[in-house]
This record gives sequence, C-alpha cells and structure tokens, in this order.
Amino acid sequence: MTFENQRPTTKTVAEMLDKQQITELVQYERYARDYGLWDGMATCYTDDATIEISWYKGDIKGFLAASKPSPDAQTDSLPAHKLHETLVWLNGDKAMAIIVTTMTGRTPVQGKTMDNLIYVRLVYSLKKVAGEWKIYTMTPIYERDTLLPVTPADVKVVPGARDSYKNLAIVLKNLGVKASDDLPGLDKPESVTKFMTQVNDWLNE
Repeated sequence: MTFENQRPTTKTVAEMLDKQQITELVQYERYARDYGLWDGMATCYTDDATIEISWYKGDIKGFLAASKPSPDAQTDSLPAHKLHETLVWLNGDKAMAIIVTTMTGRTPVQGKTMDNLIYVRLVYSLKKVAGEWKIYTMTPIYERDTLLPVTPADVKVVPGARDSYKNLAIVLKNLGVKASDDLPGLDKPESVTKFMTQVNDWLNE
C-alpha cells in the first residue's frame, strides 16, 4: 500500500501547512470526542463521512448521536484517547493520517472496577472541501487490549482520596506525602469548569 510503504515526506511549505492542519484536525476530533465537545467534533467531518469501530458502523450523524452519553452516565464512562505518533500522507486534495493510540475506559466488569486499555492505530482518510481539510472516514486497526483492576484488591485505599487520582494518593502516602485534594479533576466537574474558565479569561484578557 502506497501510503504505508512510502515514508511520509514534506517537500514544500504548502505541504507542511497541510500536514499541520490535518494533524490538528484529527487530534482535535479525538479530544472533542473525549471531552464532550460535540459541536466542535461535528465540524471535523465531511457531510458524507462514515465511521466504523467496534460498536458502530454508519454515517457521521449517527455516530455523533450515539457517542453522546446519557445524562446519568458516569463521568469516567467516556473513553479517553492517549495519542502517540501521528503520520500524514498527502495526495492532492486527499490525505491519509494514522495516529498510534491507546484508548482507555473505566467500567465495572463482573463486580470490579476495571480499566480497559485498547491499543489501536486510528486510520483516517481526509478530503479538502472548499479549501478546508475534513475527515471522510475513520476506522481503527485493533492490535491488542488489556483489562486491569483500578486498585488491586490487596492494596488499601487512602480514606477520602479523590476518585480522579486515588491511586496516586496511595503511592504518595507510601512515600510519606499527602496528596492535595483541591486539584481540578473529573470527579468534581465544577473544579474543571472553574479552572478552564480562569485559563480562558487569562488567554483573552
């Protein structure tokens, strides 16, 4: 296959800008998916885009609708994508992008809270539409996955530790350090909103 057998090369400033725009696009698409930025996520695709993953195959409108969690869903039920290398191949107004990715999800499994780590390569095809790059298809290549207990049964938790970093609290306590309990974390969404508002205000002041 041309785009995998041929090493990505960048020969012109225009190609460099295209690759930067594509990299920003595909990385933002995953960021928006993880943090529920649905309107922003919707802007990433062509009107006829399709998605095929382990639990969904179909058009982009259906994927966006199916991705939104129910109002009572656990905060940590959304998968988070830890992105590694991003490679881009160009061919005129078409492109391929691959992101080496670890998907993480925290979920109850047979009465235990587990982290599911899924190692994939996310493969995107993209088109330039009215001068702007858009995602046309996205399909993962699944490599392997792992189920890990969030906290091993024989490890004592720290009473009152925050859910967002309760295992870090165990490690720090073992080192003789008490973990701060007032950092932004998804277990307290209001703390994240407050912090991000402060950063936004600083950026725009």
